[in-house]
Amino acid sequence: MTAESKKVTAQCSAEKLYNFACDFRSFQRLLPPQVEDFQTDGTTCSFKVAGFVQLTLQYAERSPYSTVAISPASGSNSPLPFRLELNIGSIDESSCDVVVRAEIEGGNPMMTMMLKPKLRPALDKIAEQIQYYSAGL
Repeated sequence: MTAESKKVTAQCSAEKLYNFACDFRSFQRLLPPQVEDFQTDGTTCSFKVAGFVQLTLQYAERSPYSTVAISPASGSNSPLPFRLELNIGSIDESSCDVVVRAEIEGGNPMMTMMLKPKLRPALDKIAEQIQYYSAGL
């Protein structure tokens, strides 16, 4: 299953947004209020989603100024294999387009079906948070 957020325009360069996204300390600002116990060591981050599970994430891909992707860290207890990707498209020196994409493959079919209607709104919220925080970068 794949889902994408709406496209938003960030008020910063693609380089600044990329650098923001490559720092898990920044990632914490993009998460919903249901996230608890956020911790990062720079290369991974972990947190608990209220009523759900503890997740540990790592960077899966970083392509300068265009893509930042995260996925569950090896050995983590993620209930679904997924990839969350931030796609950045430069507009000019002071703005860029952003789309947040999620891919869920395999895993528990029941859980996938439960998440499906919530995924797009969650991705839209992350995109909106990126747009909001980009003005201060």
